[in-house]
Amino acid sequence: MAESKFPNIDDPETAPFWKGTAEGKLLVQACTKCGYLRWPPGPMCNECLSTETTWKEISPTGTLWSYAVYHRAMNPKFKDQIPYTVALVELDEGPRMYGRLVGKPAKVEPGMPVRGVFQEVEPGVMFVNWEIKA
Repeated sequence: MAESKFPNIDDPETAPFWKGTAEGKLLVQACTKCGYLRWPPGPMCNECLSTETTWKEISPTGTLWSYAVYHRAMNPKFKDQIPYTVALVELDEGPRMYGRLVGKPAKVEPGMPVRGVFQEVEPGVMFVNWEIKA
């Protein structure tokens, strides 16, 4: 039996996101009724409660909202990479998204501008990581 991919890129709720990352695009759910953008995806809009949704490409840029340095791997696949930094990014278009902070910035603090970096973590699976804009 083949090892399953991490994460499950075939999950119907998140498959459009993973298809987008494989193409170097950042996609989030958008309410077709009121236009509210949301991440993570869900069955209904947080603003108007509509169940009508689509996926919209947005710019992979934002602001570092918060971060944490992990000294234990959240998944065994990351154990050789500790310590690593996980960022909470407020995207320029509104939603907040978690991802690894990559690179070796001299200084890291909330409010810094960041941009998305698409990185293949295993065949067919691209993560959106974040780096501090120079």
